[in-house]
Amino acid sequence: MINFAALGRAAATNTHWQYVFKSTSPAPGTGGFCVDLNQSSGVPKYNPFAGSSLTLTPLQGEGNLGIFTGVFETGKTKRLLRWQMLQLATGPDHVYLLDYLAFYPLIDTDDPDTQVMDNTLSLPRYSSGKIVLIVQSPLVNSVPITITYTNQSGTTGRTSTANLIPGTAIGVCATGTGTAGGQGQVTPFFPLAGNDTGVQRIESVLMGGGGGGFICAAIVHPLAELPIFEAGVPSEKQFGIFGQAPEIKQGACLNFVIARSPTTAGTYQAELLFTNV
Repeated sequence: MINFAALGRAAATNTHWQYVFKSTSPAPGTGGFCVDLNQSSGVPKYNPFAGSSLTLTPLQGEGNLGIFTGVFETGKTKRLLRWQMLQLATGPDHVYLLDYLAFYPLIDTDDPDTQVMDNTLSLPRYSSGKIVLIVQSPLVNSVPITITYTNQSGTTGRTSTANLIPGTAIGVCATGTGTAGGQGQVTPFFPLAGNDTGVQRIESVLMGGGGGGFICAAIVHPLAELPIFEAGVPSEKQFGIFGQAPEIKQGACLNFVIARSPTTAGTYQAELLFTNV
């Protein structure tokens, strides 16, 4: 159990306040599609998911990569106490705060052969995570994709098939559950097989058609969610009062995935309060 009295004392003496500003998010093109804010300039800085093709590349929140969470103190645990976010253009939105653990870049959606991943390295935090597929060069078609992975328990050879949506802009999240890739069929996280709750690694990818571009498969750990109901009106969540304060691991690389109701780009301001307890 979290000691809320300790959280309150820490908030007064041992906190880090962090401002986030993204002037232009990727434009989803279709209402209800999700976008990844790594793929936009501002604070934190633009992250292109650059790395060797099909190779697991761990992420560390250093050098302004990801939202800065403050200094970690030995013997203490870092928590997120408060999150406030404002959408300055049009809404509503639903925002996911994620710890980006690693990624596999440059998956070719036009390659008809099995694409085998290089897992020389492993996840830097947490033993498993969710998969988010992100457009690295625009996709033209909605096509099936089969991912073979090792699940949260270490079971290899698990497979799941879903559809890529035709994301026309870099930074659009590309997972759709329906064949048309339309509104209402989109999910930020790739659906897994059976009762699997996460993946330790992706083993391979097989396309069921030509998508027309490249995608990145990021492995993330979801931390919190926040709805934004209308433009110009801040939404806020006080974790230390109304619920458990999410733990932030050392080296965390935090950023947002946003389910956009409008078809256009968004402008975002956020404030996050972190503390060591």
